[in-house]
Amino acid sequence: MKIIAARLRTSQAASGMVSGVFLPFFAAWLAWRGLDAGQIGLLLSLSLVLRAFTGPASGIVADARDDRRGAMLVLYWAMFAGFAALPFAKDPALIFLCAVPAYVAFGSATPLLESVSVRLSERYGFDYGRVRLWASSAFIAMNITAGLCVGRYGIHAVAPLLAATSVLCVITTLALPAPASLPRGALAPRLRATWNEARELMRSGVFLVFLAASSFAQASHAFYYAYGGLHWRTLGYSGPLIGILWPLGVFAEIALFSQALRVLRVIGPTRLLWYGALGCVVRWTILAFDPPLPVVVLAQFLHGATFAMAHLGAMFFILRAVPARLAATAQSLYFVCSAGLMMGIATYAAGLIYAVSGGRAYLLMSAMGVVAMALALLLARQWQGGRIIHGAADEHSDAI
Repeated sequence: MKIIAARLRTSQAASGMVSGVFLPFFAAWLAWRGLDAGQIGLLLSLSLVLRAFTGPASGIVADARDDRRGAMLVLYWAMFAGFAALPFAKDPALIFLCAVPAYVAFGSATPLLESVSVRLSERYGFDYGRVRLWASSAFIAMNITAGLCVGRYGIHAVAPLLAATSVLCVITTLALPAPASLPRGALAPRLRATWNEARELMRSGVFLVFLAASSFAQASHAFYYAYGGLHWRTLGYSGPLIGILWPLGVFAEIALFSQALRVLRVIGPTRLLWYGALGCVVRWTILAFDPPLPVVVLAQFLHGATFAMAHLGAMFFILRAVPARLAATAQSLYFVCSAGLMMGIATYAAGLIYAVSGGRAYLLMSAMGVVAMALALLLARQWQGGRIIHGAADEHSDAI
């Protein structure tokens, strides 16, 4: 259904716009407001830890209600409230009180949007990748837009931009079709059933291997995300050059997303995950030795493998292996493990190595890619392509 795909594209774009402001500029905004490096690290790490609880909880509730749209709206309103209050928060404690819930809410809403996009792409026959690429495209566009705003109005423009993009998330989610309301008294038994099935999912050896493989692959980006730009500055790269290098990987990501279904038919989920992990080994090993600029440019285009291939492999694995009634729960667990717990551990370890060995810290990321390759091979041997848990029928697979 074209209208569903179009509305999901706008929702993905709004989500990408929030990331496009937050990732490059929010830490700088916190520093401008007087937080030191330790306080900034505490704020971000605290948010990641809390997401480990709120993400799966929101996924379970959304699946039990068969209403991901409603859960997304609650989270996006919370995100807007936190970001909109930031300009008025002067004390560090108040900044924490505003920023942490907003960041947690955004991180918890993202897997819900992904679960809807992947599941409905199969139901209605449109290409998930061509929906998802709108988030990547909007991310780049907002990088540029936010950079221009900061250059013209100063770093204080970041908080209003985050509030404005949060409003867009609310508006685009409101445009999604609302599911039917639950009968009176139906929520409690559905919550119990979904919780029991989520526990069954977490006891599945195949699912645990999948979580480990995808987490090692995605968390191998930890040094690049946290210290890549800083390391390039120490090598003498100018700010504008770094600003050019960073989006190159996202362009490669967009190119792969645009051909997602074609790639899936040829490669399949587990091999996508394996090739993504192989890309991690190659890319991070190259960057570990501070190669000449043309080689760095080539390594940046490998982001199409290291992130996009691994991400598509994970999305299509969840689509095929997990019943639709647990789609949001599975997505939340994937995001919590890959972009939360494992990413946090890898970022901390990479920081310790970077302080001693500089760019050689990329070799730790290469080693994580090797582990992800081995786990992807194990997953391919254990999973036969079907559902990994069984139980009640998927009664509400059409609902958003």
